[in-house]
Amino acid sequence: MGLVSRAAYPVDGWTLILLGVTWAHVFMAPFTKVEESFNVQAMHDLLEHRGNLAAYDHQTFPGVVPRTFLGAMWVAGVSAIPYWMLRMLGFKKAVGLTCTRLVLGTTVVLALARLRAAVAGLLGEGVGRALMLLTALQFHLPFYASRPLPNTFAVALASLAHADWISGKRPERAIVLIAIAVVVIRCDLLPWAGLMGLHMLLARQISLRRGLFVGAASAAGSLALTVMVDSVFWGRWLWPEGQVLWFNTAENRSAEWGTMPLHWYFTSALPRTLLAGLPLAALGAALERRVRHVCVCVLLYIAAYSLLPHKEVRFLLPVLPLLNIAAAAGIMRAYQNRRKGAGWAGVWLAVVALLACSAAASVLMTLVSRANYPGGHALARLHATEAASAAEAARAGRNLTVHIDVLAAMTGVSRFGEAGKPWLYSKEEMLAEENIWSAGFDYLISPAADISGYRRILSQEAYAGLQLDAHCLRPKEGWKQVLHGQLPLPVKILQQPQLYVHSSLRHGQ
Repeated sequence: MGLVSRAAYPVDGWTLILLGVTWAHVFMAPFTKVEESFNVQAMHDLLEHRGNLAAYDHQTFPGVVPRTFLGAMWVAGVSAIPYWMLRMLGFKKAVGLTCTRLVLGTTVVLALARLRAAVAGLLGEGVGRALMLLTALQFHLPFYASRPLPNTFAVALASLAHADWISGKRPERAIVLIAIAVVVIRCDLLPWAGLMGLHMLLARQISLRRGLFVGAASAAGSLALTVMVDSVFWGRWLWPEGQVLWFNTAENRSAEWGTMPLHWYFTSALPRTLLAGLPLAALGAALERRVRHVCVCVLLYIAAYSLLPHKEVRFLLPVLPLLNIAAAAGIMRAYQNRRKGAGWAGVWLAVVALLACSAAASVLMTLVSRANYPGGHALARLHATEAASAAEAARAGRNLTVHIDVLAAMTGVSRFGEAGKPWLYSKEEMLAEENIWSAGFDYLISPAADISGYRRILSQEAYAGLQLDAHCLRPKEGWKQVLHGQLPLPVKILQQPQLYVHSSLRHGQ
């Protein structure tokens, strides 16, 4: 796995390991959730409708606050040629979601590879390799790397900015990149941009005058770009992230989506996202002084972010790789000193054990994630089960109408999953049972097990919890599971029906 020394984007075996894990998440959990819906639908519309803005999904479902199209434009633009080639070969529209997610995941991994190169230049190639390995053994960063959240686009831009910040060689470019991330993608990175700028000043990477000029010019250029582009798509003059900033801070409306206690990021989010990386980051900060300023800045940012009542793991994604740098430094120091006495040998064994536990936890989280998208699976199963009815309806020139309930729409249904004629879809909310019947839908995807006037044809299970299962630890039972293509895990993933597909009793009459 030889690294090309000082390469800007080292693509070797270590990078390919992380890329492979990221791509595996795309295929193991191919659907997306409601948090990703804006960019998913935007990428679909850019690929399918292109200049026909009236057909875009946001015209009907604008969401709570407007979002920028710039991230979706980048991914859709790169995905367009392979997508249309696959479509010409007969693939269904759903392949577009796979293409776009693979492109986004690759973009994030390449940005992390650029960060790795900067780390290798500062701390050595061994630390850079450890960074990629540790990230691959975690769940959240590889899982979210291909998910079209604004936070994921921010990870790519922020990682490029962090590479220039850590190297200390191109502070102006770091400021430009983080300014774009703040103004265009995620306004809540503003405190982080301030901390980066403060450190650059204290470390004398840049003068105050030069830093303010570059920052102001970058922010102004980014603002002009997002206003010009997004105003066209939204049909009115607007700055999307400006409205998000007002919504989250001045109005504090984000709290309507739930609140967490002040300590939640430190006591729940960081342990789950970093896994072994959390204690290893503490080890690295204790042993390697060159990563301490990074850790201090990240912890200050998270502490400031904790003041907002609404908290989610994905809000921390852009800064998580920085804590992994400290963890990678700890891993490498323990590895280099493993032969220097019993104490260091014990430390190295503990590091290996932590990494193994991290890998096991990531496997379990991955298996759980596969069972979290009942809406996407239910729609795909409906299309497969009723393919003959759809073909008959198409020959007769008749449409088949499907009503998609809120839960289904939130857990995997997107326009990429639509099958085209003769299928028509409705996501109209708050429909009473009698109104559903009078609307004449041929099929329903609903959490209700029984609906008057319809017969249940499918049930879709989804994640319902975990249960300890020590039987697999016995050699005989463990081998049985392996022979049946199952992983012998001491935890059983419970599933239960959460959605049902119903067919109208009038259908086919």
